[in-house]
Amino acid sequence: MVERDDYAAIRDRLVALARAHGLRCDWAETSRRQRFLLLWDPAGRVAARAIVPLYPGETPELVAALERGLATLFGDDWLED
Repeated sequence: MVERDDYAAIRDRLVALARAHGLRCDWAETSRRQRFLLLWDPAGRVAARAIVPLYPGETPELVAALERGLATLFGDDWLED
């Protein structure tokens, strides 16, 4: 189970799932408090984009939005596995 308030655990889970689905991760700093994630498919198309909070314990609503936003790609409760 991924700790929902740990950025590194969330990031690592995203990277592992992306690799398992044949996707490439591109990260960009959007602010001091969050990172923008693009997931690219093998054909070079953006499969998904998301905002990942650097301090998820302070913004649980952003973690919930991240989980909902990537559910179509990784399945429901992908963060809980």
